[in-house]
Amino acid sequence: EPTNHLDRKAVEWLKSHLLSLTGVTMAIVSHDYAFIDEVCTDITHYDNGGHAGKPCRFVYYPMTFRQFQQLRPEIAAGLPASGKATGAADDGTGYVDPRTGRLIPWGDGAEPSDEGGSESGTGSALSTLSNVEQLVASGSILPIRFPDPGKPEGIRTYRKPVMTMKDIHFTYEGSERAIITSASVTVTLGSRVVMLGANGAGKTTLLKLLIGDLEPTEGVGEVWKHHNLRLAYIAQHSLHHLEEYLQQTPIAYIQERFRQGLDVELSKLKTLALTDDEKAIRDQTGAVKDVVGRQKRGKQVWYEVVKPGRKGEATQWYPLEEIETQFKPYVLKMVKNYDLKVQALESGLAVRPITSAEILEHLDDFGLGSDLAHGKIKQLSGGQRQRLLLFAGVLAK
Repeated sequence: EPTNHLDRKAVEWLKSHLLSLTGVTMAIVSHDYAFIDEVCTDITHYDNGGHAGKPCRFVYYPMTFRQFQQLRPEIAAGLPASGKATGAADDGTGYVDPRTGRLIPWGDGAEPSDEGGSESGTGSALSTLSNVEQLVASGSILPIRFPDPGKPEGIRTYRKPVMTMKDIHFTYEGSERAIITSASVTVTLGSRVVMLGANGAGKTTLLKLLIGDLEPTEGVGEVWKHHNLRLAYIAQHSLHHLEEYLQQTPIAYIQERFRQGLDVELSKLKTLALTDDEKAIRDQTGAVKDVVGRQKRGKQVWYEVVKPGRKGEATQWYPLEEIETQFKPYVLKMVKNYDLKVQALESGLAVRPITSAEILEHLDDFGLGSDLAHGKIKQLSGGQRQRLLLFAGVLAK
């Protein structure tokens, strides 16, 4: 998928570069059909005829992608993001490239033929979205069934904010250019947000600041997350994280990742992980050693902390507002870690280890059946690995 993380200008450069090469052979796997049509001279279709469990085979077509669409419109109509899924023309003459908005004809401006008797090959091609129920029934698509996360306690409406950033600034260490300046964000339970922008504009940085994988410039702005909000974060580089577990099964991977009831990947976020220096401070007399309780008093959330003293350890209660402004930064990290523990208890993950049978049931909801669940992760395709990571991100009993 060479164009997945590239903006339009970068894709145009890549296309021009590849077309300038001579004396080379390229094999490209992509769902960017306009890119394929402009770069590739031959198409191979890997398919099992829509029969679940049947082995796939390569079918070779010595032609461009546009010619392939004209020859086999019933196949082109079922490809992900093709047809109306990317804005197909209603007159059936082609589909609209989502990157450029340009109409791509089915083949020299000709309408797709109905050869083969498939309804998807007549007139306007039926897209994956408009034909999804039939494709699921035939086994061509394995659906993903996300669990209902419910509403966090204390959030009554979908309009109430659950995450905010106010006047955030951020500059990467060693750089003089601020990549984020005066950024403010409000996220509600009803938010469904897609961030658009050129490569290097700061989209990933903004998201990392929002979820706590980066810390904003010290003393500028603030980031807030509701203490009962459960976070599912699938990072851009998340597939690389699986490289450590290639010899394990998906079942073993999930059990390892949640062996203590908490998602160990979330605990690695910069705003949650304590540094060695912070761990040393925690053991000093009078410093906060641990957070052991939480309760709501009026509109404020209070936390019970442990402080070692000359006469042993004692606990005291402090409001979150005071912890944020009067305590060392590591204490707020411990507060956020305690919130994760509470969420794990409420979701059932921290009550007892998750069993293989429970993992199997949930994996099946994400299109990973028993055979894949008991096989090694190294045998999974890129798409199947992404399904595994999506499952791990939203896991709850």
